[in-house]
Amino acid sequence: MNNMIPPDAHAAIAERRKAIRRNPRDANAHALLGLALLKQVQIEEGASSLQRALELNPKLRGVHAVLANALFDLRRYEEAVPCYRTALRFQEAADLHQHLADSLLRLGRPDQAEPSARRAAELAPQDADVQLTLAAVLNVQGRAAEVDLVMAKVLAAAPEDTEERFKLGCLLYKGSRWKEALRCLEEVLAKAPEHIGALHHVALCHSELQHGEQAVWALKQALALAPADAGLRDELRSILQKFKYYEEAIALADDMLARDPVHAGALSTLLHCRFTLGHFEQALSAARRFLEVEPSPQNHSMLLFILSHCCNDAHELTREHFAFGERWEPALRERRRPHPNDRDPGRVLRVGLVSGDLYNHAVANFLAPTLTALKTSTQVEIYAYYNNAAEDNTTRALKNDFKAWRVIWGVDDDAAEQMIRDDAIDILIDLSGHSALNRLALFARKPAPVQATWMGYAGTTGLEAMDYILQDRFMVPGTRYVDQFSEKIVKLPLGAPFLPSPHSPPVNPLPALSNGYLTFGSFHRASKLGREVITLWSSLLHAIPNSRMLLGAQESAEDSVMVDWFAEEGIARERLLLRRRSGIQRYLAQHHEVDICLSPFPYSGSTTIGHAMWMGVPTLGTIGPTNPSQAVAPFMTHIGLHTFITPNPETYVKLGVLLSQDLAALSTIRSTMRERFLNSALGYPGIVGAGVELALRRMWQGWTRDQAPAPFEITMQALAEAGAMSEKQSS
Repeated sequence: MNNMIPPDAHAAIAERRKAIRRNPRDANAHALLGLALLKQVQIEEGASSLQRALELNPKLRGVHAVLANALFDLRRYEEAVPCYRTALRFQEAADLHQHLADSLLRLGRPDQAEPSARRAAELAPQDADVQLTLAAVLNVQGRAAEVDLVMAKVLAAAPEDTEERFKLGCLLYKGSRWKEALRCLEEVLAKAPEHIGALHHVALCHSELQHGEQAVWALKQALALAPADAGLRDELRSILQKFKYYEEAIALADDMLARDPVHAGALSTLLHCRFTLGHFEQALSAARRFLEVEPSPQNHSMLLFILSHCCNDAHELTREHFAFGERWEPALRERRRPHPNDRDPGRVLRVGLVSGDLYNHAVANFLAPTLTALKTSTQVEIYAYYNNAAEDNTTRALKNDFKAWRVIWGVDDDAAEQMIRDDAIDILIDLSGHSALNRLALFARKPAPVQATWMGYAGTTGLEAMDYILQDRFMVPGTRYVDQFSEKIVKLPLGAPFLPSPHSPPVNPLPALSNGYLTFGSFHRASKLGREVITLWSSLLHAIPNSRMLLGAQESAEDSVMVDWFAEEGIARERLLLRRRSGIQRYLAQHHEVDICLSPFPYSGSTTIGHAMWMGVPTLGTIGPTNPSQAVAPFMTHIGLHTFITPNPETYVKLGVLLSQDLAALSTIRSTMRERFLNSALGYPGIVGAGVELALRRMWQGWTRDQAPAPFEITMQALAEAGAMSEKQSS
């Protein structure tokens, strides 16, 4: 930068430095040096010189205001505030009040900012920028009506000023008033169609309003006007991904990586889009590069989540998961502290659930009936630690089933751990595993004496700090898969309850009876349907030449990939029935077209299988060497249809052929499926609550005796005996 300074400026700065060397305590010399440096945009050093000048002579007039502005430019708002206040004692000016208000606003203190913002507006009633500062302060406080009055005043003062109208649009956008912001910004574009800032913010408004096509169009227009603008390119990448323009997003991300090979945003888009489209190898490659560029436990979890969807090698999958603990746990282990919890083995237990999915999500739907059962328990009190900002009707209903509700979204691990310790939690349960919004790094610190993971992820956490994993007894049959877990396995009579949707339509007759052909179906997300899955399903379709395949819950971009893959396997387009993602009622009604559902591998389904079962549709599944593939088995085994599950692809195809040849048997299964469900353990969701409650007690008793965690099973007999003991104790 110094090379850009003109010679006379160099000379002036040198002269000021010389004066300071002659008299280091000359406040005026320090002030003049500071002013000279600021003039040449050497703000950091200039501010330091001005601060030194005021240390030597706090009464130097005018210096406080200049220093305050310099500190504001450096984003040192906490230091700028007292400087502005002092400057205002010497001179009351609109700009000083305005900048003081701006500083306080950036510090998150709108109440303190308001008096200065109002005084600035009084002193400069015609200054639009000053009025906008007042509007911004009021906007943060949610005082929309007052904001509107201020903005009307600004527009009345300068009705043709597009820049002021643009600023108003930006202000409305920041206040989440997206429709109003959009109207304001479109007025700007009507007068200035090439206003890049307005185009950008129009795109942002459309994005918030879920208008994907318009958001993409506006950003492309802005980028055409400013092709070198990296920020616009990055915004377009993000919006293309958000609105599922996957191929375009991939192409743009590739272009960005060609310019910058370590662009984290582009790598994130690449792994997300590739994974969603079932391009697992490319997704894994991007995830590994992303982890190198931005190493973190969360990004490592993302890699493992993708790997669990495509890895059929049990040793590799286990090794990769255990590597998570080996990489992140040692440093966090050093932060662990003793647990002063009361060691009474029979007292009421405080149990914490950590999840980012306590909204209309599969985890919440599985969890809800268990919480209802435990709400009246005399053995446990349940605390929620919610790691999400999203809140809906499901969230609000769930809150009533917890002893206390804590939000840890945006709360760092230090503070979150302190919350858990302040609540004296005895057993902390993770409901996420390596899925999104997990807090496994928090668990690695061991904030509770006993820790377990449950239901949110098909696989191990890989953490030594996670003592147990709660599993359905059919999810880990015998000793199979045991060595794939770092946790000790607790087998339950039923791993998680499934409550059918109250919006479920009646079961219809078997479609094949009227169609004259068998229709297979899948309602799984596309990221579970890798190339190997399509190959196996195509073999089944070839073995039954007149059969059809319904692909539900898909997006257009995903459809295209699936259709191409089936075509490569020789399955004509007319044999595929494509159904869009839809609301729950329409989604369930689509099962009326399906005779048999198919489960993907190696990451099987759960919620989709439960819904299909309730609609009378059995699921044909293949299991493999990794535990995630086993998720299809518990549902079908609980209702006595374990013969629909096989580890052998050839047997899988033969099973499909046999079923196609016995439509009467399929019809009977369909008509009696709900009865099967209700007569099985699945029909008694209270079993889960009772099983979990007893399991928690045994975990706790082990800790109070200083016993190392060990695997165990909760049987139906144990539940019966525990129930009998409870009755005796209560009598």
